[in-house]
Amino acid sequence: MTASACVRTIAVVILLINSLSTQQAHSKHTNVILVGATGDLAKKYLWQGFFDLYQVEHAKGNTFSFYGGARNVAEKGRPVLHEIVLENRKCSSEIENCVELRERFANIVTYHRLKSEEDYVELCKFIEENVKQSELEEEGRIFYLSVPPFAYPSISSFIHKHCSPKEPDTWLRVVIEKPFGHDLRSAEELVESMSAFFSEEEVYRVDHYLGKQAVEEIVPFRRGNWDLEAMWNSEHVERVEIVMKETIDVKGRLSFFDSYGTIRDVLQNHLTEILTLVAMETPQRGNLSDFQHKKLDLYSKIQPLTSEGSLIGQYEEYNSQWREELKKEDTDSSQTETFAAVVFTINSNRWRDVPFVVTAGKKLDERVGYVRVVFRKLLDDENCVKRACPHNQVIFYIGHGNLKVPAVLVSKGLPKPVVPMGWVEHNPPADLEIFDLPASAYFVYTPEVVRDAYSSLIESVYRGQSDSFVSSPHLLASWQIWTPLLKQLEGKEPRSYPGGKGDLTLRYMMVDDKLYFLSDLIVHKEDQFAFSASSTPGTLNLATLPPEFRGQRLVSGETDKVVTQMANDIKEIALQTLQHKDLFHIALSGGKTPLKLLNHLVVESERMGFPWKQTLIWFVDERCVPHNDERSNYYFVEKNLLRYLNIPLYNVNPMPVGGAYEECDVNGADRYHSKISDILDGAFDYVLLGVGSDGHTASLFPESPALREGQKYVVVTDATGDAEVKQRMTLTFSSINKSQHVGVLILGKGKHEIVNKLQDGDVDKEKFPITGVQPKEESMTWYIDHQALFGQGDMTN
Repeated sequence: MTASACVRTIAVVILLINSLSTQQAHSKHTNVILVGATGDLAKKYLWQGFFDLYQVEHAKGNTFSFYGGARNVAEKGRPVLHEIVLENRKCSSEIENCVELRERFANIVTYHRLKSEEDYVELCKFIEENVKQSELEEEGRIFYLSVPPFAYPSISSFIHKHCSPKEPDTWLRVVIEKPFGHDLRSAEELVESMSAFFSEEEVYRVDHYLGKQAVEEIVPFRRGNWDLEAMWNSEHVERVEIVMKETIDVKGRLSFFDSYGTIRDVLQNHLTEILTLVAMETPQRGNLSDFQHKKLDLYSKIQPLTSEGSLIGQYEEYNSQWREELKKEDTDSSQTETFAAVVFTINSNRWRDVPFVVTAGKKLDERVGYVRVVFRKLLDDENCVKRACPHNQVIFYIGHGNLKVPAVLVSKGLPKPVVPMGWVEHNPPADLEIFDLPASAYFVYTPEVVRDAYSSLIESVYRGQSDSFVSSPHLLASWQIWTPLLKQLEGKEPRSYPGGKGDLTLRYMMVDDKLYFLSDLIVHKEDQFAFSASSTPGTLNLATLPPEFRGQRLVSGETDKVVTQMANDIKEIALQTLQHKDLFHIALSGGKTPLKLLNHLVVESERMGFPWKQTLIWFVDERCVPHNDERSNYYFVEKNLLRYLNIPLYNVNPMPVGGAYEECDVNGADRYHSKISDILDGAFDYVLLGVGSDGHTASLFPESPALREGQKYVVVTDATGDAEVKQRMTLTFSSINKSQHVGVLILGKGKHEIVNKLQDGDVDKEKFPITGVQPKEESMTWYIDHQALFGQGDMTN
């Protein structure tokens, strides 16, 4: 007897014995063939997933035969597979006889060499004979191809020719793993090669993130919470963040990774698939066709991705690892990215102007994955008397990080959600912080039983639930979006970063759907503002500038240097204040002038060591529009400062304007006055002001009755001229002049005329309201750039 015949006889005996012990009369029998059965993925996840399926279905009386295939001959492969199948297989908590069940499972797993077409012919004849001899009615066959994609066409051909079920009612499901191509053309070729042998319904493309419990819950959560779903749109949502960070590098995987990079390995598939679940129109429950259609419809509305809305990075050790592992020359280098961040915009009524930012990388500061839906509106809560409440948010916490387990978190300022089926309310430790807020600020739900993604997906394959997998149309739609960006990024050098905890290299900010590394915007410390004594022809001899403006300190120079000096001055004042007080209170103005200052505070925050957690932010004035209106000063400051810094959101105190029909809530001014009076006695530690071309400051306009207000710190007033929003809420001189420090920032050639008018030192607050700013001696500084002071950019002596 030949060796293969002997192996075949032994396997038949084992299966026949097993079929008797599992009651062969059962009608639901499934044959499972795992190709690549001794590989890393199979060891770590797939055999556990099949064992989990077996536990559930065995209890229902359903039966299986499992076949593990690999390239080794049976004598070598069989003991390896047997050890893998038995090793560390975990039972469900409900299972009492775990050891016995593991042994039964191992007995229905047989090894077969699968290297050539003849091997597939022999295996499939064996399956047919076993079904026939055991008198089991075969319900279906699962072929799980845990092999590289280049092997899919040949294996698919063998399955189609020799292994398709003979009975018309017996289903066939072929499971394949990513990568599904590296661009649109290769994906089309892969789809075409598979469709030559199988129908669309027979192919299950695995994206294992779709099996993560928090990701699986996204659509059911939206369906089950219609009050929250009604807010799932651009009117309420400010931004969506989809993040997958890892602390490990790619050493040992470079032969694969270097051909793909983080965008192809993570963003194009995992994070894009998650984005569709968050952003698609809610599909009907149980309607696969509706699900597929709405997902595809969303793809059609995603706007082209741009290099300006993308950032890439590569950890510093990557090239040395790449040269060593792939035997490259010392002069060779790779530009494959290990970090990427990309902004999506969606042209739909639901999501217009809402950025979706997807971020992933290797060797980063923490291991964590999450989807964070951040709402625009602040919580209107009577308990928030002295401080503004934080933004509401819904978080699908995929895993790791502080929580360690999958979770759904909903801010308590939002309606309490329905507890998802199979989930329970969870009380994290009291000292646990999640996005700078205590865990107690959220409703938190976790699964009753934490399951691995592959266990969930294998069960979905068995049940024919194809909505958990990537269809051909969706795969091609995704590559249509990503391929043009990948071409744009070809040849772009990634930002080098050391990686690990404390690495700040990859910090970035978003401005108008464009992404910038903060380090690109930093003015270095040695380049700070300093008066120059230069007399070089073509430059201004700054030593001739007067040290004062209107009797108060003057700082002047090029715009960036003036802004840098103002930022440093504010920091020093904050630190001095905190030596004798618990908190530093600053009132910020809106308008275009402070934009450069806010950007500088963002990019320089870490280096400066600004004490944001001890800083309470107030507002000098506000337009009478909702806070999520682009014309709102709060919106301006939040967009350009607050969202990027480690500022507790309850430290932010927006003016309660109301804003309905562009009319202010008069009672809101009284509440803000009372708040300032109770907490500060009217005196801020620092007030930042600008100056309009008509001489107005804050929303104190020429000849306004508000200029003569002597008691209230806050009033409602009207803007003059052609202001788009007439009604405003503003601080009065009663508060501004009582403050400890006042900084007036004036930038740009357009302000030269008003600066000229103010130089004579006269005080006429009715005509030029800025002249009414008269705090105590030596507490006011004017920050005026060259263009505003002299009316042109390049100055001569």
